Amino acid sequence: MVNVISEVSKEKVFDLLNQGKRIDDRKFSEYRNISIKTNYIGKADGSAMVSIGCTTVIVGVKAQMTTPFNNAPNSGIIITNTELLAIASRNFEYGPPNKFAVEISRVVDRAIRESPVVDLDKLCVIEGSKSWKLHIDMYIVDFDGNIMDAACLGAICALLTTKIPTATSVNGEIVIDEENLTPLPIKNRSILCTVVKINNQLIVDPSKIEEILMDSSVSFGFREDGSLCALQKCGLNTLTHKEVTKAMKIASIRAKELFSIIDTI
Repeated sequence: MVNVISEVSKEKVFDLLNQGKRIDDRKFSEYRNISIKTNYIGKADGSAMVSIGCTTVIVGVKAQMTTPFNNAPNSGIIITNTELLAIASRNFEYGPPNKFAVEISRVVDRAIRESPVVDLDKLCVIEGSKSWKLHIDMYIVDFDGNIMDAACLGAICALLTTKIPTATSVNGEIVIDEENLTPLPIKNRSILCTVVKINNQLIVDPSKIEEILMDSSVSFGFREDGSLCALQKCGLNTLTHKEVTKAMKIASIRAKELFSIIDTI
């Protein structure tokens, strides 16, 4: 993606940061307004629309009966996909997922899988033969920075509200009761909190203009108990050990706030 910003805008952002301020008057560790609407897609098994500022993500979960992988015959399957809709940004184009979309999918998938959010073993119906596959589709419909956090928050909220048909094995055959729905077997909850380094300052929830100017960023995935379950560094510039430690401390505090927001759905 090609991002262009004027020198005037760049200097304004840097001058404000040197004064301990941000272009939208937020504190360095402050998120924009967060809104969550669950059960947003009527025909999905679980869904959510999440907005962080003007960045909006719609996530849908669909369950499908399938054959488990050979290396995990007693487990269910999770497939995560990201669509950067062209309407969300001038820099997004129609076509197959680009590297940015693939990166979002992988990081969110890692936060979900390594937590783990869903007990995949309980999604197996017949070992080696039948298990549930969960498709997590994330659609970026409006972009103003910090897609990682919004996408993960949307995926978690969608999974927490997902209900799938009851499936039982009768004489070796699968009987699916579409009328009797059950929640997913949730083990943990996790979120992503992204911290960016810009002009030697560490800030959370970067807007689009802040992402364009950032030196690098780190997305931390936390379980609800505060332990780390995922980590992704972006950007070409380096971060010192001290900066990473400070960024993780900032993110861990903000993570608690994000979990408290999830509690309200």
